[in-house]
Amino acid sequence: MTEVPAGALVSWTASDGFTALSRDQAGLAASDDSMKVIVHTAVAGLLVQLGHTVTETPDGDGLVVLAEAVPPTG
Repeated sequence: MTEVPAGALVSWTASDGFTALSRDQAGLAASDDSMKVIVHTAVAGLLVQLGHTVTETPDGDGLVVLAEAVPPTG
């Protein structure tokens, strides 16, 4: 997680162990790319469910959790 002007950038890289585990699962025909999409979608869905506004980075490799605008008081 990294702070960016719009909010917080969430990005990740699958470890070698996770990649190997996903390939070893019996009956799993998912490629590295499809596993990435599954994790990406799950994380985005959870953040939205928790009330955050989430956008995808232009390259598709991360999510930006937008900072909520605080209305002025007074």
